[in-house]
Amino acid sequence: MKKIRSLLVGTGLWAENHIRAYQVCRHVELAGIVDVMPEARSRLVELAGKYNIPCHSQDLRRAVATVKPEMVDIAANPHFRLGAVRQAMGQSVKLFNIEKPMALNPADACAIIELCRRHRKLITVGHQKKWMKTWAEMKRVVSGGKLGRIRFIRGTARGNLLEQGTHLVDMALFMNDYTPVSWVMGQVDDLQGFRKAGAPAPDAAMAMLRFENDVRAFITCGTTGHDIPGEKEFWFQMGMEVFCEQGHVSNSLNQTLTVVNYRRKRTDVTESNWDKTWLQGEADHLDNAALYAVNPRRGHISCLANSIMSFDVIMGIYASAAGEGRVTLPRKFDNRVITRLSARQRRRG
Repeated sequence: MKKIRSLLVGTGLWAENHIRAYQVCRHVELAGIVDVMPEARSRLVELAGKYNIPCHSQDLRRAVATVKPEMVDIAANPHFRLGAVRQAMGQSVKLFNIEKPMALNPADACAIIELCRRHRKLITVGHQKKWMKTWAEMKRVVSGGKLGRIRFIRGTARGNLLEQGTHLVDMALFMNDYTPVSWVMGQVDDLQGFRKAGAPAPDAAMAMLRFENDVRAFITCGTTGHDIPGEKEFWFQMGMEVFCEQGHVSNSLNQTLTVVNYRRKRTDVTESNWDKTWLQGEADHLDNAALYAVNPRRGHISCLANSIMSFDVIMGIYASAAGEGRVTLPRKFDNRVITRLSARQRRRG
């Protein structure tokens, strides 16, 4: 298969990590990079030169017309997600790969979804951790049947709901095969997190999810999350446990993957190392997005339907914390679910 062409939007740290992943991709090549912010010009030139990117521009519409990419990869500030989709809606574009979170509020999420459906564009969202070695192995163990039926999921992260929390929610859904969530109950605090420029969200959150197959999941994020033993890096403080009928599996982002089989009375422990696995995980996510763009029937585990489910869980946590108690899903949310929580912060001063 001939490599498809991708246009990257963004020049920040994680955008550069996307560039590094493109160097090892098999099915997609980076043909251009864009950053529309005037202050980013020198960084744009630097990255284009450093990685031999053929086209660099501060005009997204012009870059789409010039590069004619099949994929537009949006790794810019979350506030520019919707703007980037609007400006990059070119005829050649088959798929938008959007870094998480897909949007910061329901209105922007709905606008992105409507635009892409109207113009028949596919969407994947950057929950690339599912492609990393130990997380993929964890899923294989859970789905393999040797530990019996899945019963309960527990996860923690130190980043807030729109930082690591988006990965945590999505990973819980992934482990349960994206079985629809029937309800969510949540609570939040440390609302000063809404003032963050990049990821405005409560800095403390906890929630219980109930899936239609009666599996439960309990997650804690931000200041209610706990440290992973042996881990010193804040952003690596992410872990998940899946309890099944005949065993359980636990994985941390940068420590260990542990599989406990009750029937065989056996415990297997392997290394889980971010530095050794993130690059290939990101590349696999992008490669499979490229294959999905060419052949939509093959699907993608971070497709729009799965990503909407993850986003709705987070909005459900907001609604529950704003006073609604147990929130039934699916449900169409609007921005009032966020403004109610923001108003609480303003009242607190």
